[in-house]
Amino acid sequence: MLFALIKKVLHKTIKIKHWKLLLMGVIFFILSSFIIYLLEPNEYKNPFNGFWFVMTTVSQVGFGDYIPKTILGKLYTVILYLFGVGFFAIIITKWVDLVNNYEESKEKEIMGYSGKDHMVLINWSQKAKETIGELLNLHQNIDIVLIDQLNNSPINDPNVHYVKGSATKIDTLKRANVLGAQSVCIFGPDNIMDNIAADGKTLLIASTIKQLANQKKSNLYIIAEISDEDHITNTNLDCINEFILSNKPFSNLMAKTALHKQHDIVRT
Repeated sequence: MLFALIKKVLHKTIKIKHWKLLLMGVIFFILSSFIIYLLEPNEYKNPFNGFWFVMTTVSQVGFGDYIPKTILGKLYTVILYLFGVGFFAIIITKWVDLVNNYEESKEKEIMGYSGKDHMVLINWSQKAKETIGELLNLHQNIDIVLIDQLNNSPINDPNVHYVKGSATKIDTLKRANVLGAQSVCIFGPDNIMDNIAADGKTLLIASTIKQLANQKKSNLYIIAEISDEDHITNTNLDCINEFILSNKPFSNLMAKTALHKQHDIVRT
């Protein structure tokens, strides 16, 4: 009978979501701090000392600086030990999982993206954000790899993967698996102060990508945002398939172009 009851309790507990168990554990520890203080106010003096006793008990440290003297205090300590150790183990386990997940995410950021048929977006900007939204709206299952030098990913979405680094570096492009992508979209900065510098960086990135693609004999499709149409030359056309001007509303156009890879050079 007792075994069946324990089995039933464990079965119900397993179904409870982890965050609920964590919340229950925290509430249990706080309530226990007040209960043990109320049961033995002369021994614990205040609820904080009760909390200290609770935590040293459930963590099995047991300093022995506070010891229950009454029967009720000892009985509650037994209850505290039976339930509290389990809650404490869950909290520690989830904390370890959180740290491990963080380390795994950092490792993935360092190792890069290994999938194929994804979209690579280079340089974070408001237009890049709008294009990502449009891409996910048009094709919800597509993976997007964003390359930028921000410390952390500026967007939280399971389909968006972040690679930190300079897109002018071959190593960064390889970590984004740029050669396995459907298309590459290069964006300029939000507030362009120097058209020549902004477009020069865009063209340098495109040239680096094209060089890598030629080495591996990959037919990579590159779309670039450019601020000045006069910067489009025959030489640039060799490394960029399509240009889209910055002063045009183009998040929808960039997304559709990247998805459909129209091979006629567009000058809007």
